[in-house]
Amino acid sequence: MSSEEKSKKGISRRSFLKGAAIGTAGIASVGMLAGCGPKEDKQKTPADGDAAKKTYSWETPPKEIAASEIKETVEADVVVVGAGLSGLSAAVRAAEEGAKVAVIEKGKTWTGRGGHFGVVESREMKKANLVNDKYTLAREWIAKCGNRINEEHVWLFMNQSGPAMDWFLDKAEAAGLKVGLLDSYYKGEVYKEYPGTHMFLGGPMMKEGKEPGADVSLVLYNDAEKLGVKFFFETPAEQLVKDGNQVSGVIAKAKDGYKQFNASKGVILATGDISGDEEMCEAFAPIALKTNGSQYTPVGHNTGDGHKMAMWVGGTMEEAPFPTMIHPQAFAWISYFFLFVNQEGNRFMNEDTWPQGKSLGAMRQPKGPWAYSIFDSKWPKEVAESIPYGGSLFWDSMGRLLGQEWTPDFDKKTIQEYVEQGKVGWKADTIEELAKKIDVPVDTFKKTVDRYNEIVKAKKDVDFGKRPELLTTIEKPPFYALKFGGALLAVPGGLNCDANLRVLDKEQKPIPGLYAVGNTAGGLYGVDYPTIIPGNSHGRALTWGYVAGKTVLEG
Repeated sequence: MSSEEKSKKGISRRSFLKGAAIGTAGIASVGMLAGCGPKEDKQKTPADGDAAKKTYSWETPPKEIAASEIKETVEADVVVVGAGLSGLSAAVRAAEEGAKVAVIEKGKTWTGRGGHFGVVESREMKKANLVNDKYTLAREWIAKCGNRINEEHVWLFMNQSGPAMDWFLDKAEAAGLKVGLLDSYYKGEVYKEYPGTHMFLGGPMMKEGKEPGADVSLVLYNDAEKLGVKFFFETPAEQLVKDGNQVSGVIAKAKDGYKQFNASKGVILATGDISGDEEMCEAFAPIALKTNGSQYTPVGHNTGDGHKMAMWVGGTMEEAPFPTMIHPQAFAWISYFFLFVNQEGNRFMNEDTWPQGKSLGAMRQPKGPWAYSIFDSKWPKEVAESIPYGGSLFWDSMGRLLGQEWTPDFDKKTIQEYVEQGKVGWKADTIEELAKKIDVPVDTFKKTVDRYNEIVKAKKDVDFGKRPELLTTIEKPPFYALKFGGALLAVPGGLNCDANLRVLDKEQKPIPGLYAVGNTAGGLYGVDYPTIIPGNSHGRALTWGYVAGKTVLEG
């Protein structure tokens, strides 16, 4: 890891995890984060032109593992492949329903990340008088996804994310976690976000410096063990087993050889997304390869294993391109709403937008997929005044809970660290000096700032249409620049599933015994990952596991 990578990681993870204190209880604020049409009997990979003719490695199923190679057979009612959030949720729910459950995981242990868990409703929200209109929310969700979604999945989330969260709240409270509701969601109209983001703080993993999402997974893992769920770590799944048309098990490779896990009720695929497999991204989400790199952890886990195994037994993928989750956190984790300039010193977009919009705007620039946020010494007052009109991640605080006011303290400290390191943040007494520090043409940059100030004073952004409430001058030194750009967090698209999360074949019929949850399942997102409720990807993982853990027993 380079010194610059260490610098960025040190600020973006550890510092944000140990950030500003929130609430009277003194809990620490955190940094969150977080198909194809048929071609004969094969699927056509979703690209146009010559790329459509390309064949990919997964299109040829691997040779069937012979029975003579199986060293051990494990019997279970339900086999879950993957011990992340959705897999653990599914395992616990199935075990609570009386099933004998086995979980196989290719990593050394279970996983959990991020810190925002977004759902439509919960008892905590009711206590706070936060009520979302499901009908409005569903329509906006569908519109923000360009109508490229399975509306049954949208309504599954509308109706089941609340019960799933209440189910987990019982467990979190029993484990001593402190729950809070995020208030730093976008308050504007066009990119409007809604309340429903839960944070679970004060747990043992967070105290060790890990992301609080790890505590959520730890709670589920501990519950699973109490319920008798059997875990098999460092045992990557390689093939599904079929008995006629029924998926009846999984073959995985442990250190001592192949093990066959038989599942009398069904197999639940919870193997994460495809963003760690460059070939799959090329086929299904090419824009993912244009970011400033992936920040998914653990590295190497999200390689589309479940997607491939399902396709080998007849499962189908949703239409490409898959949605991507790209947040502007590759460099600085703060970008606000001020003037954005590219590496040529030119303004290029309306800065009043959501995280994905900032990332994509910067990615389209001529000299590389990053840009700079430019502001002056008035920024603490201006950010505070902007919160009622905008906000959200990388603008408002990552961990500001309901009832708390935004304060500049944590951001001041973070910006100072950026400036001292000189890699993603700079400060200067003149506009010309700042231009030299960020290596953009001085004359162009000065003209851009002058033009922006003219727009502000006219209170009408005729260039890009920013609302007048968010137009602020850049004229009082010192002046600041923060480098920002999109980092790939996940590709939350995948297998076609029905409302019971059963994987569908090319005729849109369920494959008996095969289910997909979390980012292995497609259907809920389209075009871009919508932060309509921040953290809804984690909310979906929890909910889909909760649902599939029961439906797998019902057939």
